[in-house]
Amino acid sequence: MALLRVIMIAEKVSDCPTFSEGEQVTIDYPNVVLEETDNVCISSLEQCHPYILPLSRGVAYATLGIGEELGTLRCCCQLGSVTYSVLKQRRRISITPEILKRLAELKLDLSKLQSMPVFAPLPESSLEKIIPLLQLRQVNTGTDIIQQGDVGEFLYVITKGEVLVLREGGQIREEVLATLSEGECFGEMALISEEPISATIRAKTAVTLLQMSKKDFNQLILENPSLSVYFTKLLTQRLQQANTRMVEMLDKGILGSIETFSIPELVQTLALNGRTGVLVISRKDSKAELHFEKGFIHQVSYGRLRGEKAFYDLIPWQKGQFQFQPAETLNISRQVHKDTMQLLMEGLRRLDEVRSGNS
Repeated sequence: MALLRVIMIAEKVSDCPTFSEGEQVTIDYPNVVLEETDNVCISSLEQCHPYILPLSRGVAYATLGIGEELGTLRCCCQLGSVTYSVLKQRRRISITPEILKRLAELKLDLSKLQSMPVFAPLPESSLEKIIPLLQLRQVNTGTDIIQQGDVGEFLYVITKGEVLVLREGGQIREEVLATLSEGECFGEMALISEEPISATIRAKTAVTLLQMSKKDFNQLILENPSLSVYFTKLLTQRLQQANTRMVEMLDKGILGSIETFSIPELVQTLALNGRTGVLVISRKDSKAELHFEKGFIHQVSYGRLRGEKAFYDLIPWQKGQFQFQPAETLNISRQVHKDTMQLLMEGLRRLDEVRSGNS
């Protein structure tokens, strides 16, 4: 972790469309502190990066050849140029007796808190406000911390121990999706999306957690744009991981539950990954088949229904089993001519209309 904050102040500006004199960029490496930054230029950061990293680690200006008592950096491109004066500040917050007492209650020291990815992007002023909002929670091995389907109420950060991420449904009642350890967080996706929790979190070992309420988390995101960027990246990574797991499961022909992966999710995954084969969906005495060729739906059958009508009748299903049967090619005529994603969007639109009419 960086020891020093780097502040770049524009002193001389020539035809630069981004910066004016006096504007600054504040960096707690590797993060730009958006709350204390006037403007950001990717080209400028790229040019100055070889100096920013060593400066944040305490390397002297003279060692880098950019000055003696005060550093100077310059960036230029075809649009203009900027000369920055560079200041270094120690990354500390004023530790009041109240904050020290609260940290002791949370069984934390300041450096450990600042090293956690969820808190690292935050400026010192924000940390002073956040520490009183955190609550300590001890969990025994085998205890469910949150359960799939619950409403999200807290953001959790692991300070000690490990937890299992479990998804219910399919051939195996519970499938282990991942293991999370010290410094990692969970519960934030349900707070962001306001959707039911998508997986059960169970203590693999005795676990020590920090938790923050939904109300405080939402206020934190609102006041700290840099943290919002962090969670957006985290959400993207987890969606990519979930997509990879689903594709692997489908390719292996594993029997699954549409309570775990909905029909729209299955169709979208097969379409985006260009899969060929037959998706068989069944519930009670009913069975439907969706024939995919390189991600496009060619045929759909459900009872006496065929084509788009059959597809739209399947979208509302919330219970049942599915299994994908991969194939090299199907060699069948195409009865559904609408693009698969258009078909899916139309199905969801009709479903929304039905739900709105029932409400």
